[in-house]
Amino acid sequence: ASEEAISFDECQSQVAALIQDKIVVGHGLRNDFKVLYLFHPWQDTRDTARYEPFMQAVDPNESFNGAALAPKKLKELAKNKLGMIIQDEGQPHSPVDDAVAALELYKKHRAKWEKVMSYKIERTVEIIQSEC
Repeated sequence: ASEEAISFDECQSQVAALIQDKIVVGHGLRNDFKVLYLFHPWQDTRDTARYEPFMQAVDPNESFNGAALAPKKLKELAKNKLGMIIQDEGQPHSPVDDAVAALELYKKHRAKWEKVMSYKIERTVEIIQSEC
């Protein structure tokens, strides 16, 4: 390990502080949060892998968890929706390019996405209040 590298605990603490009370945009964020042992509220998460209009239909009989939708690869979304080429064959994988692609996808679809999120948040509040 490098002498300049910070510990896992320090990294986790810094990331937690950075994202607290922020909307986090990315692709496959569940995996990122999982490896950092972090929780981030669903209403503050914009995951291009989980946004339904970006997902692909799958046969529930062939799905390992019975889901009707599955995430598309970020590489596909970037190419088809933005005309961006990322994760090019034979080139090193760039996390910066991935982050930029996810953010550009969000920005391009932000108005509709935020309407969907507002509806989901309102419905959640209604359900919680009706159970009290």
